[in-house]
Amino acid sequence: MSARLVATAFVLMTLAGCAVASPQDAAPAALTHIHGLAFDSGQDALVVATHGGVFRLDIQETPAAVTGPVGDLDIDAMGFTLVGDVAYASGHPGPSTPATFGSPSLGLIRSADGGASWTNVSLVGTTDFHDLAISESRVSRIYGLAGSTVERSDDGGLSWTSVATIGARDILSPAGDSDTLFATTPEGLMVSRDGGATFTLVPDSPPLYLVGDGGTEHGGLVGIDTAGTVWTRSEGAGTWSAGGQVSGTPQAMLVVPTSGRLIVADDRGISASDDDGGTWTVLWTS
Repeated sequence: MSARLVATAFVLMTLAGCAVASPQDAAPAALTHIHGLAFDSGQDALVVATHGGVFRLDIQETPAAVTGPVGDLDIDAMGFTLVGDVAYASGHPGPSTPATFGSPSLGLIRSADGGASWTNVSLVGTTDFHDLAISESRVSRIYGLAGSTVERSDDGGLSWTSVATIGARDILSPAGDSDTLFATTPEGLMVSRDGGATFTLVPDSPPLYLVGDGGTEHGGLVGIDTAGTVWTRSEGAGTWSAGGQVSGTPQAMLVVPTSGRLIVADDRGISASDDDGGTWTVLWTS
């Protein structure tokens, strides 16, 4: 695929995956327009952040049992990130979201009870982070993607500094290194080693659309490219290996740290793979 075709596909997929909500939008059906996936190890449940709130999937059942929206809150939960027992999100209020959340944008919000209740942290009413990234090695450092601006907070989201301008779809700060930030862009996978201040292209990387922490000790990555192929890199500077395919446009992905299981929201619904996309188990059908 030529660089121009890759860039065009990237832009079209980004527009499809990041439509902006408004308080006047009609409430969507459960799990419509998925923004993010997280794994709650304490409850052994999958957390799904959507255009109409945060839902939970009991993946011990087949098909998975869906509950939510958690707290009866219909927020458009963008950038949803779960670190330990604490969740962070941004986005927009839904039709019945309490006015205390702010409008038209939520800024940064924080939950210590799985999304049943939220606290305003900063930027209420002014900022919509389409993506958030937090490294487990330094949870006070938060990266936020607001349009084409990378913002960084070093005090848990209370204050922010604009550190870079980059056209990205997905950002990732690996669990073991809070100074590193990966970004999927139309030009290719880029990386910053200085807290988001400067970015360079990752040599020989596939044209990734989504990227996740592979959960390996030496900085492994898992990603999905603009053609739907799953890619893995087992070492920090290792080679990429192609795996299987997702179905259609992926909305979100997650690698479960304890097992390495890949979970993807795509045109099928939500599916899991234990062999890098070679075979899939559908957990929930859209």
